[in-house]
Amino acid sequence: MSFIIAAGSKNPAKSSAVRVVSEKAFPNSEVVAVEAPSGVPDQPIGEEETATGARNRARAALAAVPGARLGVGLEGGVDRDGNLINCVVVVEVGGRENQAWGVRFPLPPAIVERVLRGEELGPVMDEVSGLTESRKHLGAVGILSNGIYTRAEMWQGPLACALMPFLHPALYRGSRASS
Repeated sequence: MSFIIAAGSKNPAKSSAVRVVSEKAFPNSEVVAVEAPSGVPDQPIGEEETATGARNRARAALAAVPGARLGVGLEGGVDRDGNLINCVVVVEVGGRENQAWGVRFPLPPAIVERVLRGEELGPVMDEVSGLTESRKHLGAVGILSNGIYTRAEMWQGPLACALMPFLHPALYRGSRASS
């Protein structure tokens, strides 16, 4: 199946995850990365803001790339309990969409305190790690796991799961992802 997939971010950790998964799911596809607005604060707090950001990015990406058949939105957030959360939404031309969640893990208390006071996680992680633009590479997950699991890798699992109804439409007929 050959078609264009619009990725709603130019962040290399996110766009490379879309490319890796897309190459496996749709070998002849082309991924076009665009900056797509989330419509939520730069640092989403809670599941609702995080999911809304992913959905908005997916829809905006699909609308921004002529000929695209799928739009992908990826949004990371922090929940009120201090866990990092990540959500992926895939939208198809015609309106069908699906959402999947990735890992959820606790952030260090001092970092949570700063994020819940309004700071964005990426710059906080840069400050505590001494890195620059870590959100484009390791991310918080990569820093805290000593590189065992990177931000790009973290996005691959939920994207693969969000694609399931598009890979097996007959099996998902009648589900909320098939509308």
